[in-house]
Amino acid sequence: MAWTIEEALVDEAIERTEQTHEGYSFWLKNIPIEISIVLSINPVAGGFNFQLSHNIHTPTQIGAYYPSRPWGDDEAYALHLAVSAITDYYKQAINEGHVPSKDWLITNK
Repeated sequence: MAWTIEEALVDEAIERTEQTHEGYSFWLKNIPIEISIVLSINPVAGGFNFQLSHNIHTPTQIGAYYPSRPWGDDEAYALHLAVSAITDYYKQAINEGHVPSKDWLITNK
């Protein structure tokens, strides 16, 4: 499936999104912290790199999740990978009965 930018930003875990100068930002439901995604062209491999402002560490995880492949074939797919790196773990924790907390987001330095 070829992703679009709009589809990449649609997720039940997301409260709102914004386009920024460097990429996109989104906010998870019940966590008032902006998560930014910087997208950049990968001049060597082609496609797009992504960098997240935060990583996620919910009570269902042993440690914070850091994407091992911060790259996508095109801009929309890279955005989808970045968003789902956060939202997949968020939804898993919610489904297991945990209450969202700002402590789940770890600043990516």
